[in-house]
Amino acid sequence: MNILKIEWKTHFKSLLVWSGVVALVLGMFMAFFPSMQSSGMQDLVNTKMNALPKEMMNVLHISSMADLTEIDAYFAYVFQYIFIAACVYAAMIGAQALVKEETDGTIEFLYAQPITRSELVAWKMVGNAISFIAFWAITFTVSTVLVVFLKQDGANVSDLVQSLVRVFSNELLVALLFMSAGFCFSAIVHSSKQATPVALGLVFLTYILGILAGINDNVDFFKYFSPINFAIPSDMIKASMEGVNVWITVISMIVLVILTFVLYRKKDLRV
Repeated sequence: MNILKIEWKTHFKSLLVWSGVVALVLGMFMAFFPSMQSSGMQDLVNTKMNALPKEMMNVLHISSMADLTEIDAYFAYVFQYIFIAACVYAAMIGAQALVKEETDGTIEFLYAQPITRSELVAWKMVGNAISFIAFWAITFTVSTVLVVFLKQDGANVSDLVQSLVRVFSNELLVALLFMSAGFCFSAIVHSSKQATPVALGLVFLTYILGILAGINDNVDFFKYFSPINFAIPSDMIKASMEGVNVWITVISMIVLVILTFVLYRKKDLRV
């Protein structure tokens, strides 16, 4: 339990910073939505979108989206970039979780406590998961307030909130998968300087694989290696994640968590 408190204190400042930045960015982009209601802006957007190649539309995840003058469609387009940033955040805190004790020289203090390596990993996972879920809850609250406040006349608030719940719940699962991957890397490397680039590379590599799958039918199978593309907001607004993608995410997460425990028990720690 002491480790849980330490983890919360460690991540509290970064939690506030990330939440504040995300809230600011969301607020800035969502503030443009009322201008989308004008006929001139609608014509301009439709003209620009129709001029884009189909492949580019797939990359931007707007080919299957509804009219951007609808609040849910506009939010989905904006939020896809917030989602990528959230996955980066999840991967980073996971990648730093275990190795930072070696880097900071605090590993001796932890092992002076009556705790096993497996218990240390378990409490670290719980602490980091709680921190990220708190960040995600704040982001959900801010998003809901913005969407409800800026919605066009006639939009159903209940339907909008249900759509947001579906988006955030599905994307939380994907973000926790990246956190699990980060933990696995953290159990292998010996320096936080090694962990962070690997975590970032993993997020963007899998995202690129999803883009390639969307623009080239010959590599369509790449989509199964791109968790971010499992829960694109524009798709989640309409329906929940596909069953096969849920299973891939859950099974991958379980495997990564087990690997983390196994690898960390065998790891030669640098004291």
